[in-house]
Amino acid sequence: MTALRLLPEFEAALRAVPGIREASVRTGPDAHPIEVHVVAGGLKPAKQVVRDVQSVAMAQFDLDIDHRIVSVVQIPDDSLEVGDSSDVHEDPVDEALPRPALTSITVTKADGDTIVDVSLAIAGAVFTGHASGPSGSLHRPRIIASATLTALTELLGIPAQVESAQILDVASRDVALTTLILTIPRLGDQVLCGSALVRGDEEDAVARSVLAAVNRRLAG
Repeated sequence: MTALRLLPEFEAALRAVPGIREASVRTGPDAHPIEVHVVAGGLKPAKQVVRDVQSVAMAQFDLDIDHRIVSVVQIPDDSLEVGDSSDVHEDPVDEALPRPALTSITVTKADGDTIVDVSLAIAGAVFTGHASGPSGSLHRPRIIASATLTALTELLGIPAQVESAQILDVASRDVALTTLILTIPRLGDQVLCGSALVRGDEEDAVARSVLAAVNRRLAG
């Protein structure tokens, strides 16, 4: 199903909710939301933010929103320099555990396609990922996220795919936001979300947002 953006007024209403900084709504051809992505502060639990989204949707637009289509990434109010927000309800991760480090991103174009190669290093080992897709700024974040996730496939050990990847304007700052779907045996799909502030180029931020989403999973 093709994802469209037909509800800018709903996005504006969500941005007016205290604690929500940015919102992006994707709809189907019938103008009903199929994805709702929210960047929020750290004062409310993520579940409360989801309930706020559902309340605004029903009260102002008569839309019945399934909580499963709402993705929330939380950036603490005292800092925008936080990207590791894949699951705000998990316990803090032991910082002594090794994590993948981004070593290189190569983006090239050929025959109308964008080609991305990503290299990661962890504990002396190097992992690489490759992805390609249509050229164009709208497609590039997803291609970069896919290449980064491919590099992590061996470490994750379970099927995973990129649900969405985009660059959002949050409080006049660009933030890369990526959501992933991991398929866990006997448990089903788990949605992870990660963000990273764009400090230099968007490619680097998108790759770091993928790492932010999976770091706690990799740490066990």
